[in-house]
Amino acid sequence: MQISILIPAYARPEQLGEALESIFVQDRSLIGEIIVGDDSPSIFWPRNQAVIVASGLSDLIDYVPSDPPKGTYPNQWFLASRAKFDHLLFLHNDDLLRPGALRVLADARANESDPRVKLWFGRQQVIDESGAVDPRKSVVNDLWYGRQGPACARPVWEWCLTESIPSDAFLVERATYLQLMQGERDGNVGDWAFSVRLANSGNWARFVAQTVSRYRVQSGSVTSGGRGVDAHRAFEFARELRIPPEFEEARAKRFYPHMLVVASRYVRDGERMNGWRAFLSPHIPWWQRFTPRSARVLVMLSTPRSLWRWALRYKD
Repeated sequence: MQISILIPAYARPEQLGEALESIFVQDRSLIGEIIVGDDSPSIFWPRNQAVIVASGLSDLIDYVPSDPPKGTYPNQWFLASRAKFDHLLFLHNDDLLRPGALRVLADARANESDPRVKLWFGRQQVIDESGAVDPRKSVVNDLWYGRQGPACARPVWEWCLTESIPSDAFLVERATYLQLMQGERDGNVGDWAFSVRLANSGNWARFVAQTVSRYRVQSGSVTSGGRGVDAHRAFEFARELRIPPEFEEARAKRFYPHMLVVASRYVRDGERMNGWRAFLSPHIPWWQRFTPRSARVLVMLSTPRSLWRWALRYKD
């Protein structure tokens, strides 16, 4: 088996170099190609190209800069469409594969006996901007995302209830990803949207119970910069996730505690009726309705957007 490794890149040439170093030590026989989709401003292109030349992997790398930039998820969709091999592994340019990770995932795929399984994933270590592992955050991260215990295969809807499937460093069948990768309302939560579509199509995923990647937490990411996570879109996909009725309480506990944020994101994006529906949700406890945040959301819902849009840090 050979794998298409897809790297959606944005700025940070030094970290792209680190990502390529983490690929260099993998089993080379498993790497069919590496496609780097560079969505950076053109000022970064020469530095990213220099990093590729110095990586020792340039004979495997297809470097594709974007002008104009495609955007995070359109870039990923482009890379998947360009891939030549039957299995894909995304690696963000600021994340790293652990030594032997590709072999672990490939062996899990080769030994797979359940045809319903379309995706294979493992644990992640959390690293800071400099690349240092944070052991405490890594343990907390695995606990919150349900990446504990022995290796096992489960329906993807079960993994979705703990948001277990990571945003990268998983192995997936190319045909499955191409079929389910794109939706009209993905916003900037396309990884979560893909997981829900994977679940709703009846697929399973296998957890390999080994650490396969390192996930970098730093400023400037979608969760810590810009307009922030599209909480309203994430809510929509959580609501659309098809689960047995006995798991409704688990869904509500996991995904519905921040309905005021959901309401504010709807009204920010001009979806006032959806904002009202979220604001009137029975999932908002009574005491939250008497908080300053609730008052601010009510003002946003009740007045023209032009009166408060100026106060938003990010207008779009």
